Amino acid sequence: MKTLDRYIFRTVASATLVALLVLLLLEFFLGLLVELEDVGKGHYYFGAAVRYLLLIQPQRLYELFPMALLVGGLLGMGALAGGSELIVMRAAGLSLARLTASALQAGLLLSLAVLLVGEFVAPPLEQWAREQRAAAKGEDMAIRGGRGFWARDGDYFIHVRGVLPGVRLVDIHTFKIGAESQLETVTAARSARFEEGHWLLEQIDRSILNGDAVQTEHLNDLSVVSAMSPRILEVLAANPGDLAIRDLWIYVDYLERNGLDAQSYRLELWRKLSAPLVYLAMLVVAMPFVFGPQRSAATGQRLLVGLLLGLVFFLANYLLGNVVLLYGLPPLAGAILPPLLFLVGGFVALHRLR
Repeated sequence: MKTLDRYIFRTVASATLVALLVLLLLEFFLGLLVELEDVGKGHYYFGAAVRYLLLIQPQRLYELFPMALLVGGLLGMGALAGGSELIVMRAAGLSLARLTASALQAGLLLSLAVLLVGEFVAPPLEQWAREQRAAAKGEDMAIRGGRGFWARDGDYFIHVRGVLPGVRLVDIHTFKIGAESQLETVTAARSARFEEGHWLLEQIDRSILNGDAVQTEHLNDLSVVSAMSPRILEVLAANPGDLAIRDLWIYVDYLERNGLDAQSYRLELWRKLSAPLVYLAMLVVAMPFVFGPQRSAATGQRLLVGLLLGLVFFLANYLLGNVVLLYGLPPLAGAILPPLLFLVGGFVALHRLR
C-alpha cells in the first residue's frame, strides 16, 4: 500500500469508526429505554438489561456499518477537501478514479472485518443474549411473536408453544396428514428434549383416527426422528437479519425440502451475500459530494447529506424487498437492485465531474 493509500485509509477509517461509535451509542441508549420497561420481571434487573444490550452490539455494528461507512467517507474525504489536500493531489496528477479507488480500498478492508464479525461473532452472541434474557425474565424464549411456531416435517405439521433455554420444547402438538390429505394422528406432548440425534417427547397423549373411530393412548415418552434439528430451532428463534449466512442456507434448504415458502429467508440470504456491493455503493455515492461543488460544505452539511442518503437507501431496500415478496419476484432482484442503483448513480455523477 502506497503512502497516499495509507493516508486516505487512516482518514476514512478513523472517520468511519467515529461515526460507527456514535451510531452504536445512540442505538444502545435507545435500546436501554426499551429494555427498562421489562426491568423487574423475574430476575431481569438493570444489570441484566445492560449485559443483554452489550451482547447484541456486534449485531448492531454489522447492521449500522453501511450508514457509518457512508458518513465516514463523506466526513473523512470531506476533511481532505476542506483542507485543500484533494486539490493538491489532483494538481499532482491524480485522477478522480485514482482517489476514489484509494477510498474504496479503505472501505473494503473495514468491510472484511465487519463481515467476519457479522458471520462468526454476532449471531451466537445474539442467540445467547436472547436466551439469557428469557431465563432472567422467567419465560419461554419467544419465537415468532410469542405464540409459538408452526413447522412441517414431511407428512407432519408441528406446533410448538415455546422453547426453553437449552433447546427444550414445551407444549408440542403434531398432526400427521395421510396420502389423501386426511388427518391420521394427533399427538400432544408436554415437553421434548434433543438426545443423540432424535427428539424425546415426554408425557404424550396420542389420538389415532381410523374412519369414524378414534383410538387414544397415553405414553410416558416417545422417541422421534425429525428434520427439525436444534440448529433449525435456533434459526426460528432469531430474526432473518440476525442470522449467519450458513444458518440461512440451512434453513432455506429445510423449508424448500418441505415445500414451504422460503422467499423471505432467501431474500435475506442474498442481502448478506451482496453486502460487499452495498459497502462499495455507500462509498462511491459519497464521492461526488466530496469532489463536486459541495466540497467546501461544512461538516454538519456533510453529516446531513450522509444521513439522508443512508435513509433513502434503507427505505429503498425495505420497500423493494417487500415488493419482491408481494409479487413473487426473484429475491435476488430485491437484494441487489438498491446497491446497484446507488453504485451506478455514484459512478455516473463522478463521470460528470471529470
